[in-house]
Amino acid sequence: MARKAKSTKPADATSKAPKKRLHTELENDDPNQQQTILPPEPCTPTKQTGGRSGAEVEYSAKKTRKRTSAPAPEPALRSPGLLSRSSHANTLSSRGLPPKAQKVIRENEADHQVENMLCANIPEILQQARPHDEARSELAIATSEYICADLEWRISKDPNQRVLRLRKRAKGKQPDTVTSTTNDDGKLAALLNSMGIAAANEPSAELEGKLAAEFSEFQPWVFLSASSGKQNERQSYPWIQHFHLYIAHLIRHYLGSVQYGENPATASPRLLLPYKRTDTKYKGSDDDTRADIGLVSRSVGANVAMVDGSAYYNEVFAVTEVKASSGPSRAASTADSDTSTSQLDGDAKQAFKQLFLYSRQVFAEQPDRRFMWGITICDNHIRVCILTSSGALASHEMDITTAKGRCDYIRLLVNWCLCDWHQLGFDPSVRYCEGERGNGHWEIDVPQMATGDAGMESAGSRYETQTYTITGASVAADHLFGRHTRCFVAMPKQSTGNQGKVLIKDSWSYLGRHQVQERSGELGEIAFLTKINQMVDEHPEFAGTVPRLEDGGIVRLNINGHLAIDSVETVLGDLCRHLPKHSSDYAYTHVRLAMTPVGTRLRELRSVAELVVVISDALQAHKAVLDHCQILHRDISENNIMFTRSGNKVCGMLIDFDNAVDANAARNRSGPVCTGTLPFMSVNNLRKAKVPRTAVDDMESILYLLIWLGVWGITTEHRKQTHDEDRRVVNWSMGVETAIDSKRLTMSSKSNLDILLNEFYTPPVSELGSTLQAEDDETIEDYEDLQIIVEEMREAIFDNPNVPGNAKGTTIRVDNTKAPAKTGRRANVSAIKQARRPIATSEGNKPEPVDSFEERAKPDIAKKIHEDVVGLLKFYADRIRSTTAF
Repeated sequence: MARKAKSTKPADATSKAPKKRLHTELENDDPNQQQTILPPEPCTPTKQTGGRSGAEVEYSAKKTRKRTSAPAPEPALRSPGLLSRSSHANTLSSRGLPPKAQKVIRENEADHQVENMLCANIPEILQQARPHDEARSELAIATSEYICADLEWRISKDPNQRVLRLRKRAKGKQPDTVTSTTNDDGKLAALLNSMGIAAANEPSAELEGKLAAEFSEFQPWVFLSASSGKQNERQSYPWIQHFHLYIAHLIRHYLGSVQYGENPATASPRLLLPYKRTDTKYKGSDDDTRADIGLVSRSVGANVAMVDGSAYYNEVFAVTEVKASSGPSRAASTADSDTSTSQLDGDAKQAFKQLFLYSRQVFAEQPDRRFMWGITICDNHIRVCILTSSGALASHEMDITTAKGRCDYIRLLVNWCLCDWHQLGFDPSVRYCEGERGNGHWEIDVPQMATGDAGMESAGSRYETQTYTITGASVAADHLFGRHTRCFVAMPKQSTGNQGKVLIKDSWSYLGRHQVQERSGELGEIAFLTKINQMVDEHPEFAGTVPRLEDGGIVRLNINGHLAIDSVETVLGDLCRHLPKHSSDYAYTHVRLAMTPVGTRLRELRSVAELVVVISDALQAHKAVLDHCQILHRDISENNIMFTRSGNKVCGMLIDFDNAVDANAARNRSGPVCTGTLPFMSVNNLRKAKVPRTAVDDMESILYLLIWLGVWGITTEHRKQTHDEDRRVVNWSMGVETAIDSKRLTMSSKSNLDILLNEFYTPPVSELGSTLQAEDDETIEDYEDLQIIVEEMREAIFDNPNVPGNAKGTTIRVDNTKAPAKTGRRANVSAIKQARRPIATSEGNKPEPVDSFEERAKPDIAKKIHEDVVGLLKFYADRIRSTTAF
């Protein structure tokens, strides 16, 4: 890209004559970001090197084997992981953040989530795992009562108690110390016998020896008392592990011959076995967090023993976080109606915090996870937590030192072993299929669009799906709450080669709980894309700059023979009323789309010139969608602008309309709305300004994106050569207040922007100090051109001569009593304080009642700025396309 001189530009090139420069984590905060990639051609599985980016995802031999260090005697119920994620250092939005800083950010986020997204003391949570099938539910009740009876007999140390209990049970009488959920235990015993289960029979001598051995290992746990003093966490690990092994032995004894349905992996009873390794970093983690105890699912015929070898996030069913408090205490009353986290002590909050950190890793590594279960144990107190897109709900405390507490937890474990696959949090429409010689593959069902209503499903339409074979994955849902967006590259199951390749987006979108409409989002991405595709049919010049919807709709589940919309409300039912206040009126709904073409991420661009062309195409699409469809995107980021390549030519594409909104509705909306990806969010968006979001917010995001790419490097080679030393753009990822201050200071003047532009990528100089090669000189010129474009974009947005003076600058209305946020740069503190100070008038120190950011949100001003920025990028892109080099 040859450097341009200001004087070479024609005055009529744009409405404002331009002058002279051009998920991030795999998943961002709410909302999750889309990353569409062009995967490698199908090939023999190979080992993936640690330094490869998410865009270079391949199946690896390590990912396609069962997750144990040695072959297990019985097959695992969980299938191999699909996603390979790069570390934080290799993800663009995390550049410049050392692992410790990234850890602090995540921990602070988890602290906030515990305080705002968790409701506790909800006993009904335990019933969420109760099998829907009536026969299986009765079987779970019977099995749990027999296990409780066996355990209470061992605790009582009375050899006659066990025989007495079983005899009472056979006569329909209730043992004294066990609370039953039914009044007819004789019927339950008959039910077991009718199913061929010798539950009432004494265990064999071999099994009795195993049960006695397991009991002796966890016996200290059930006899904890206040006089026991503070316990060591590691001391508790074997107690918890052997307790679960004890339950698994009895599950296998009672239910080893039971099977429902045709698929033994999802229909037969299962065992939940603990990993042998405790307090360890799990494979698949992208940070250094260490989980205490993990439970994995195995077939009911598997050997009952701890799972040896490495622990893997892609197969774990539930993670247990263990904390040692000041000493055992009495469990809280289950009648406590206060569900706020204010009832939790410090140890309990810390346990949930750690659980939240682990859970985001599970969502990232398991492509078929809809929600998940978690367990916290503080000495003798057990809580079970269910984590959904909308929030987390936790049970009351179950005291392992009481018969009731033990039986409550045992019933839950038995329910987990017998309930439907979807009740465990898994998605039956995403499944792993075993292949020959251990080479399996993943399949996914995509709802087919019904005719009518702009391609949306109608209430009475038939539910049909198209099955696709997944060939690659580009986005992992590595956030705990929010949309849990995942993206897969796939082909129709019956196709060959690359015929019919599509990008499948799987996400959870907002749907008002009391709305009947079959659509996601505020209007719905499906409806938006349908409208946009109609626009493209009328204006074919925009073909390829926006996705084309091939199939899509709301995912449905077969629950006990009935199709149900897969949503948080379906998962929780009436318990939705306990969700955090800001989530109670909305329930995320599971939506899946199949789109073409399959794009490539910006990180695969080869030059600054290509970046300019791609960004210009995306902006042209942005303007066309807004002008012709009245749809405002609202979520510009490096993940949501992709490109396709044909020979040496590239074409930009604007994707992910999950956060989009009808522009007319946005103008009339009152109250703050915050959407986007932190480093690229506009100032109005970050501070939740009470003005409508406009195209100016998206143009501001484009400006921050170009600066971000210029600092860290555009091509793969440039990014590898860029070291993560302290850079000013890192402030954009260090929290909302810091991002606001840093962006306002940078954009307040050209000289402040130049300080940031000086950090743009430059080729490294050799150790001998030799002169740069000609190609390095050309690279420097390209990045200088990019600096020029950034400078002109800043002027078009913040100092546009064609808009009123009140709409210029970076002045905002602030609370003078509020101290400025820390930025981590002492040299900038005074300048930031000055930038935050309102402008004084001639009448004295009275603040000027004008907010330049809010002024730019006015429709006529926003439209002018939008046109100028789009015209600016188009001018440069047209010049690039006209050269023979491109």
